Amino acid sequence: MDCAGLAGADLSGTPDAAAVIGSATAATSPDGSAACEVKGVVAPQIQFDVFLPTMTWRQRYLQIGCASFCGNVDFYADATDGCVPLNRGDFVLATDNQGHVGAAGFDATFGADPQLRVDFGYRADHVVALVAKRLITLYYGQGPRYSYFDGCSQGGHEGLTEAQRYPHDFDGIVAGAPASLFSSLSVWSAGWHATANTDPRGRPILTAAQLPALHAAVLAACDARDGLADGQIDDPRACAFDPRSLRCAPGTSHANCLTDAQIDAVRKLYDGPRDERGRLMYPGGEPVGSEANWARWVTPTAAGNPAGAAATATNALKYLAFPSARPTMTLPDLHYDSATFREIAQQAGIYDASDPDLTAFRAAGGKLLLWHGWADPAISPYGTIAYYHAVTERMGGPAATQRFARLFLLPGVSHCGDGQGPDAIDALTPTIAWVESGVAPERLVATKRQDDDVVRTRPVFPYPTVARYDGSGSVDDAANFVPTPPPTRYRDDIAWLGSFRSGYEQTCGWHDGRWVCTPARHPD
Repeated sequence: MDCAGLAGADLSGTPDAAAVIGSATAATSPDGSAACEVKGVVAPQIQFDVFLPTMTWRQRYLQIGCASFCGNVDFYADATDGCVPLNRGDFVLATDNQGHVGAAGFDATFGADPQLRVDFGYRADHVVALVAKRLITLYYGQGPRYSYFDGCSQGGHEGLTEAQRYPHDFDGIVAGAPASLFSSLSVWSAGWHATANTDPRGRPILTAAQLPALHAAVLAACDARDGLADGQIDDPRACAFDPRSLRCAPGTSHANCLTDAQIDAVRKLYDGPRDERGRLMYPGGEPVGSEANWARWVTPTAAGNPAGAAATATNALKYLAFPSARPTMTLPDLHYDSATFREIAQQAGIYDASDPDLTAFRAAGGKLLLWHGWADPAISPYGTIAYYHAVTERMGGPAATQRFARLFLLPGVSHCGDGQGPDAIDALTPTIAWVESGVAPERLVATKRQDDDVVRTRPVFPYPTVARYDGSGSVDDAANFVPTPPPTRYRDDIAWLGSFRSGYEQTCGWHDGRWVCTPARHPD
């Protein structure tokens, strides 16, 4: 079928994904190749956009995740730095808005509609994959041979949702900094980041002005503990930094020291949210070494402009955290106690992607590449480590797990990139090799650029293996590092109020005029 003919294609019969095509026109794909661009909607309002290359397609399909609370269509593919197959137009590309239109990145007003919660929580990417593959078959006369998913943050959550709920949708999934524990992350972790840094009058305790000195003190105390003083911390768990070492003289306050209130705020941020009995409500707080990245997430950039953590938690509390919207709720109304934790956890069956049982995904031949920045201020890498540990326990141990799922941790890297360490990686190319040739990724090479110039490259090995300098050559050249076991093996199972388990997932929908949620069938 030619491109114009797709505009009239009847997709209303796609199982569970009735769709309408809005337009089909000749266009240039985000990768620069000539393509047929198809826009449409899956009922009720999941907007999707698909680019079908006219000359360069190599039977590959790539679906791209979104960020924050989504609400728009964006073709940014994370972790694809220098990916030749992507840049030369190998893929049909598709993405969607997760079922709603948002006014801003953390706009959660869609949560007032239970169907839109479901579309955001688990449904949108699955139905768009069904529709996109139908379009591919109509346009080329054959479906894709290999299907891939790539996303970070909420996009990483989407990737894990696909592996857990719909294991046959994608052959290879790249999931970065996944917001997999969404219900706890958006309320308890983000809420704690905001309230721990707010005084009784609603003002920030720690400001962006203190962050450079705080981060410099952390590096001075801990940078060399991994054997190399290089401006990044390979594993924050090796650093026992005490912010009291920066205490201001009594009665003074300036950017190069911390007041007692600021010291207390920093300790709370490192520690993570706690309930009335001191139990963690999310598996991890801010990693030591992430302080330079707290601006805009923990500390606001300007008066009247809330930090990202506050915006996330406030919107989640109003429209997502409880069975019905509570639009007047504010952060001061949130109680950090186990009863409220249990109440909010009831929504995990819609939002969370924390099931460690990937048996069906593995049986389908699926490959999962997880990655996370060690200095991520928005989603703690400890949560991803804890989930990967649960997967390892469930799937038969490290060796059995690494045959289909691997985790890569990037020192000094912030949320989905940026930060102080080498942050540009290509995770898609090794995932292609893993899926199509059976070659598992033994390392990624991360690159740091300044003004388009490469200033450092470093290898990143599958967790828990770390990179060790071999003692010769530049410390800014990845060629001079070798894989080695970690000097200390830390516990990856973190005790918190929640858990990583199967059977919590729900499937929700309208039945006879009532909104009904039932236990989801575990995938075969």
